[in-house]
Amino acid sequence: MGRELLPRGLKKAIEWPESEPARPWRVGELAALSGVAPRTLQKHFHRFLDQAPLAFLRDLRLERVRRELLRDAQDTNITEIATRFGFVHLGRFAIQYRDRYGETPSATLRRSRRASTTSASQWPMLASRLERPAIDVLPFDNIGLPPNHSTAFADEIAMALWRLHWLHVVAPPNARYRLYGKVREGGRGSIRVIVRLLDALTGRYLWAAAWEGDVRDPIGFEERVAHGAARAIQPVLLDAEIDRAVHLQRGDLTAWGLTMRALPCVTAVDAVAEGMALELLDEAMERAPHDPLPIATAAWCRGLRAGHHFTARPEVERAAASELAARAAKLNAGDALAETMLAAGYTLAHDLASAAAHADRALALDGGSAWAWGRSAWVKAYHGQASEALEEFQIARSLAPADRLNFLWSVGIASTNFQNGRYDESIRWYKRAQAENPASTWTNRFLAATYILAGRADEGRRALDTFMRHYPGLTISAVRSSLPWNASYLDRTCEGLEQAGMRP
Repeated sequence: MGRELLPRGLKKAIEWPESEPARPWRVGELAALSGVAPRTLQKHFHRFLDQAPLAFLRDLRLERVRRELLRDAQDTNITEIATRFGFVHLGRFAIQYRDRYGETPSATLRRSRRASTTSASQWPMLASRLERPAIDVLPFDNIGLPPNHSTAFADEIAMALWRLHWLHVVAPPNARYRLYGKVREGGRGSIRVIVRLLDALTGRYLWAAAWEGDVRDPIGFEERVAHGAARAIQPVLLDAEIDRAVHLQRGDLTAWGLTMRALPCVTAVDAVAEGMALELLDEAMERAPHDPLPIATAAWCRGLRAGHHFTARPEVERAAASELAARAAKLNAGDALAETMLAAGYTLAHDLASAAAHADRALALDGGSAWAWGRSAWVKAYHGQASEALEEFQIARSLAPADRLNFLWSVGIASTNFQNGRYDESIRWYKRAQAENPASTWTNRFLAATYILAGRADEGRRALDTFMRHYPGLTISAVRSSLPWNASYLDRTCEGLEQAGMRP
C-alpha cells in the first residue's frame, strides 16, 4: 500500500523513527507525537503494515545499518554502525541481521568492499567462442501492478546472472534454459514474485522460488530477488549440465561437456575418481586449448592428487598443478567458476598468495557462490586465520546446504576447531565429513592426531590404523609436506601422529 493511503497518525508515527532511528522510541511516545491513542496506533501498525511498532523500528534500523555497510566507507566499523542506529545488544543484532538478509553483517561488508574495488566494468565479457550454458530471462508476467515492476525484476536478474561470467545470457530462441517470472500484488501492501527455471529442450522444470517484499522499498526488493535467484540458479544449472554430460555418449561430448563429466570425479576427492577426471580433462584441454575452465579444473585435480597421497610422486603433481594454474590464469577473462578453480589449484600447489587473489576475484564476481567462499576459507585456514576461516566455511555451508562439497567445508570447520584447541568439536566435524563423503578416508590422518591430543588415545590409534590400510608405508614427513599448513598446525598434527604410532 502506498504511504499516501495510510492514516495520517500512522504516517507521522513512521516519519519520527525514520528521522531519528537510534532513539529508544516507545509506543506511547510515538502515539503522543502522532496525535492518536497508543492502542489505536498499534492497531494501525498491524492492520496497514502487518507488524508491531517495535518490529517496524527494528526493521528500519536493520535497513539503515545495511545501507551503511553497503556504502563501505574506508573506516567502516560494524559495531560502531550498529550502536549508532540503536542496537545495544550486538549478539542479538547479528542474529536479527542474518535472519533478515541471509548473511552476517561482516559478509555484507566484505562483499561491499570487493564490489567497490572491482567494478563490473573492469571485468571483460565472457568470450562468445567459449562454450557455456545459455539462459534467457523472459519478461515477467505482470498481474495487477504497474508495468515497470515486471521489467525491473527481469532486468535485475539478467544482470546478476551476466555478472557470473560463466554462462551466456542470451535472447530467445537460442537458450537451452529459460527463466520465467510472475509479479503480482501480495497481501497488505506487499509484492509477490514467483520465478521458475525451465530446461527448454526437455520441458522439465529445474527450480522455482517465491519472494514477498515491501512495496515501499521496490529497489531493495528487486536487489534481494536478483541476488537470491542468481545464487540459487547457478548450482542448479551446474548440476543440470553435469547430468546431461553424464548421460551423453563420450564421443558426443564437447570440451565443456567433458569438463562437466569430470567435475563430480574431481569433487569426490578420491584417488580413482581423480584419475578418471584427469583423463576427461586432458581431452577437454586438447579440444579447447584456450578455455581456462578445464585447465584450471585440471590444476585443482593435480593438486588434490599431490595433497591427499593419491600418487607416488606428489612433487611432480604439485608442479603440474602450478603450471596448469599459471596457464589458466593467463587465459581467464572474468569467469567466476574458473577463478574458483584457480584458487583451489594454486592452494594445493602451495601458492597461497595467488590462491587468495583468485578467491577474492571469484567472490567479487559471485558473492553468492558456496564454492568461492569455501576456497577463500581454505586459504585463511592454511594461513592460521582460524576464526575468519570458520566464519567463511559456515557461510559456504549455509549458502548451499545440499552441495556436493559440503563435506570439504566440514573438514575445514574441523581444522579451524583443531587450531583453536577445541579437539572434541574438531572430532565431531571430522566424523561428520566422513559421513557426508565415506570415500574421504584421507581425513583419518588428521582425525587420528586430534583424538590423541584430545586424550582419546585408543580411538586415535584406530583412526591411524584405518588410514594406514589405505596408505601403507606413509610417513609423518609425507604428511607434513602434503598440504600448505602453517607451522603451528603441522607441529601439533605431527606430534599427535607420532604418539599414535606413525613412522617419522
